[in-house]
Amino acid sequence: MRLSRCILRSAFCCSAMLGGICLVGCANTCFVGFVDNGNGSLTVAAGNPPPACSLTKTNATMRVIAMKSPVCQTCTAAARADHVLVTLRGIQLRPGALEHHDPPEWLEVAPELANGPRQIDLIGDSVLELLMKNAAVPAGSYHEVRLQFLPDSPASAAKLPAENACGDTRWNCVITADGSTKPLRWTDDVPELLMTIQNASGDSLVVFPGAVFDLQLTLQTDQLPYASATEGWKLVTALVGRASVTRTWPRTDDGSAL
Repeated sequence: MRLSRCILRSAFCCSAMLGGICLVGCANTCFVGFVDNGNGSLTVAAGNPPPACSLTKTNATMRVIAMKSPVCQTCTAAARADHVLVTLRGIQLRPGALEHHDPPEWLEVAPELANGPRQIDLIGDSVLELLMKNAAVPAGSYHEVRLQFLPDSPASAAKLPAENACGDTRWNCVITADGSTKPLRWTDDVPELLMTIQNASGDSLVVFPGAVFDLQLTLQTDQLPYASATEGWKLVTALVGRASVTRTWPRTDDGSAL
């Protein structure tokens, strides 16, 4: 009876790993192995004095994209948003339950935005806005993404992009067809947006070593109730959104993502 190549490969991987385990008793051997869908790998290092055992963290490559919305053709001039402008200063991922921290530790995937915030328009004819091309993400599980925006305060002026379409005192706004500029409101007045990461298998993102994927952000405005001591209850324009994991994209000949 002939054995398939898959069975032989699996048997070899198991034998190699068991052999590596036997070497542990020598106290001068370090081995690391993994099996993924029948594909195995084993690394054995030996020496005297014994080598230091360590697991090398292998990153995945993530592209962050924001989907644009078309201009509403049936809205009145006062209600039609020609531009929804936000000034982004951070894109962060929160580890899942296995890596839970209290308070949570966020992984910043766009550190360059801290010193150079980027103003983007969420309305336009193009389908998407590329926010990050090759963000390195360590293998693990993540369940939330947090977008941080530049606050509407004079202290933020020094970090503003060269051009600010919202004016001199506001960095995030809605510009309607009649020329009016309206502020964007935030939950608890904190300029950030939290979104649970959605994918086909549930509300979390599992990142494997060497994976290449898209994190797709759909950001829109909505009318939400807002209360304050000075203004009372009223409807305000707020930013809402959802995050999902989409297709992988091809790599170039040098291994970098397109």
